[in-house]
Amino acid sequence: MNLLVLRFSAMGDVALMAPALIAVAAKYTNIQLTVVTRGNYAPFFYNIPNVHVIGINLKKYKGLSGLYRLFKELNKLGPYEKIVDLHSSVRSRFISFFFWIRGVSVFRIIKGRREKMRQIRRTRKILRKLPHTVDRYLKVFEKAGFPASVRKGPWINVDPESKIYAKDFLLARKIDKKEGLWVGYAPFAGHKLKEWPLEKSLELLKLLKEEFPNIRIFLFGSSQEAVQMEEWRNGDQSMTIVSGGKLGIRGELGIMERMDVIIGMDSSNIHIAALLKRPVIALFGTTHPLSGFAPFGQEDTGVLQIEDLPCRPCSIYGNTTCYRKDFACMERITPEDVIKRINVIKNINTLF
Repeated sequence: MNLLVLRFSAMGDVALMAPALIAVAAKYTNIQLTVVTRGNYAPFFYNIPNVHVIGINLKKYKGLSGLYRLFKELNKLGPYEKIVDLHSSVRSRFISFFFWIRGVSVFRIIKGRREKMRQIRRTRKILRKLPHTVDRYLKVFEKAGFPASVRKGPWINVDPESKIYAKDFLLARKIDKKEGLWVGYAPFAGHKLKEWPLEKSLELLKLLKEEFPNIRIFLFGSSQEAVQMEEWRNGDQSMTIVSGGKLGIRGELGIMERMDVIIGMDSSNIHIAALLKRPVIALFGTTHPLSGFAPFGQEDTGVLQIEDLPCRPCSIYGNTTCYRKDFACMERITPEDVIKRINVIKNINTLF
């Protein structure tokens, strides 16, 4: 039996398919899982038995005619007994509709939009824990007739090519062996309201070097964000910039798996690091882990937030503005809070 699994974006949401795919593939060894996603996301699913990834460039399939052409190309690679739509976007709905016309059963994710809207409204909030994205994925497989339970991580396996990329990257920067504490810091997110203020990041970098003299800091960001990170680094040899634009996802995975702890915002870097089973510290402000987006497997220790703000959360994805105008949810998280959490995670004595 061959199941066609659809999920095109966003990066973190695509990566979060890995625990669900591993669970289903391990329990049902007689099925084939054909995953359709963006081509550069394929490394997230390395070495998962019976999982075949079809990486596509969505720019080649624009409009309804483009989606129909994609459907025809996928149909030739079938047949598929069932469609598992883990995206429920306009694009995935059209593709699954074309298969449904041909008589193929379609099972689609329920995103819980109504419950999420109740969390972010300004008055009469109902803030209760919603299913994690991974649990929502597993629910779709259950409806399709394949119930399964999450297995022990790590849930992303780093392939040999990724390890080679990482090794070459480090050797090029004269880092030939691991010494001291390696800390990754991913200060950016898809929306500005999910990011820590600039001065907080600068203070954290200073405190990290004071608290942990034998530290190496890796700054993670895109090629566009590398300019900002170079300013922060300012020639400091204890800091290394990891730019996805140069390394690609494979290279980033190879470096990320070497970190002792990874600090970041509510963004794809944190989700990927958690799936690698690296200790994470995710700063949540405008968004909330109870909405179903906590670092997988680290819902408690991996989250740093101000819990006594009645305005939180004000957004599910961070694509809004602070109606209080003081950005209290992120301003009240201090660099000292992050240092304390590192010491909790690493069981190191702290001066704070």
